[in-house]
Amino acid sequence: MKRMRLHLALGTVTVALGIAGCQDTGSKPAAAAGPAKTYPLDVCIVSGEKLGSMGDPIVLVHEGQEVKFCCKSCKPDFEKEPAKFLSKLAAKK
Repeated sequence: MKRMRLHLALGTVTVALGIAGCQDTGSKPAAAAGPAKTYPLDVCIVSGEKLGSMGDPIVLVHEGQEVKFCCKSCKPDFEKEPAKFLSKLAAKK
């Protein structure tokens, strides 16, 4: 009987803690710095291929800058060395 009460008590505490963990604490996620900067090129930042030549472009926002790729296989190359490819945008401005 004591064992059953202990399990019941532990179960009640576990449920209470679970519910408390799901409550809104009023904290808000960090606000975005604003809309992403528009991608100025009509070609893929990685391959240089015309956007749309391989289907719909893949769009990514990296540190507030919109970036577009001609295909999904260019995205991992960009993610390895973003500064290398973002320099193309700096040259465009």
